[in-house]
Amino acid sequence: MSENTPILQVKNLTHIYSAGTPFEHKALDNVNLTVERGEFVALIGHTGSGKSTLIQHLNGLLRPTRGTVLFDGRDIFESKARLRTVRFHVGLLFQYPEYQLFGETVEEDVAFGPGNMGLDNYEINRRVENSLRLVGLPSDVASRSPFDLSGGQKRRVAIAGVLAMEPDVLILDEPTAGLDPRAHDEILELIRRLHRKRGTTIILVTHSMDDAARMADRLCVMKKGALFLTGKPEEIFQHADALEQSGLALPQVTQVMQELARRGIAVNPACYTVEQAAQAILAYRKGDPLC
Repeated sequence: MSENTPILQVKNLTHIYSAGTPFEHKALDNVNLTVERGEFVALIGHTGSGKSTLIQHLNGLLRPTRGTVLFDGRDIFESKARLRTVRFHVGLLFQYPEYQLFGETVEEDVAFGPGNMGLDNYEINRRVENSLRLVGLPSDVASRSPFDLSGGQKRRVAIAGVLAMEPDVLILDEPTAGLDPRAHDEILELIRRLHRKRGTTIILVTHSMDDAARMADRLCVMKKGALFLTGKPEEIFQHADALEQSGLALPQVTQVMQELARRGIAVNPACYTVEQAAQAILAYRKGDPLC
């Protein structure tokens, strides 16, 4: 497949739960989305906006009611063999993945995915060791029970289990949910490092505008099962009123900069990182507004 082909495409995707029953609910309504190779996309939306339903289509856990999902330009549902292959290339980490750990040891848990791929023991061991190193866990943790680890360490083990399959796309559904501030920052830095060093395509599902702004190249905002806004962070944050109506708050830095602008201080209100804001304020003090 050509390198110019998007790694993932969603075309006219609609999903209806319990169709034809009194409980019928349209969770996705004609969604179109393209994700390029190596891109870091943040999928944002209020609870019930359709984020989790959408990502479960991307590796075939859910089948569209209508529409198509393409991986490398081919329909992921064209055959059972195709779907099996896609699931090894598109890794999906659910919210609170540590609740899905089951192995007696960390090594056993991380090896589960590569084992399902039919790899030999040498390759499985290589991937386990490499994945644990990538998530920053010491080698001696492999022989320990995952249930004896801290919450942040368990989350890292769960991520390592997905990484051991060496996916081209990594989808993370609220990967920092329930973690303390330190573990939250460590997990985000891990994800950033994976994207930077391995070039893995990342789709980060989050309700935090601050995390999305700091991490992603492009934001995709969902509302009532539809793709509402998409663009670079600075483009999305120009639609403050629309975001607030969707139940989403601007990043704290952007809120501060907008308040400064409202008070007549000539700074760019679209700044969304601390670094940008500091640069803008310093530039204002020098008489050269800049963001």
